[in-house]
Amino acid sequence: MSQSATLYRVSQDSLMQLTSSVDKQPFDISAMAKGYSIFAGTFMGLAFILSKGQNAATAALVSEIFEPKRSLLRAWYDGLSPEEQMKFWENDGSLMPYLDAASVAAIHDILNNVSEADIKQRYDAQELNDNGIYPDVWHNDNSPDLAYNERHLVEDFKELKSIFNNAYHEKDYILVFVG
Repeated sequence: MSQSATLYRVSQDSLMQLTSSVDKQPFDISAMAKGYSIFAGTFMGLAFILSKGQNAATAALVSEIFEPKRSLLRAWYDGLSPEEQMKFWENDGSLMPYLDAASVAAIHDILNNVSEADIKQRYDAQELNDNGIYPDVWHNDNSPDLAYNERHLVEDFKELKSIFNNAYHEKDYILVFVG
């Protein structure tokens, strides 16, 4: 089983429900998500390739796609005692990192300035492996039944563009779960 990143599109109203809930209801995918995308094993490769050749500000924003700096429950969590924090981590462990509408718009702009041809041109299996980019088994065989290759990254890049395009046009937020 590989590590994956799942991005969920949620409306601003759903996000506010999560932050204002008195008893901190868990994220109910079926009720709140307007859509989602799973990046099984490729999310670190996508971030690496999208950051390649970019300035520091763009690279920092690209890194937030799968590692957002904002978290839904951060203020609530920080207000807990150390014992309550430990219990929270034992029972849930997630602070629900997210991208707000402004971040979604900025990332949408970055993604729209990158083409599939750019991804193919930037792809270098040896470079990914040499830099320890998970899963460290990148290769150049683009057979349809194999993963961790150029074809796989291009497919996931198209999916990434799609979820950000939808979120941008609907002014959605994106919750990010990595595991």
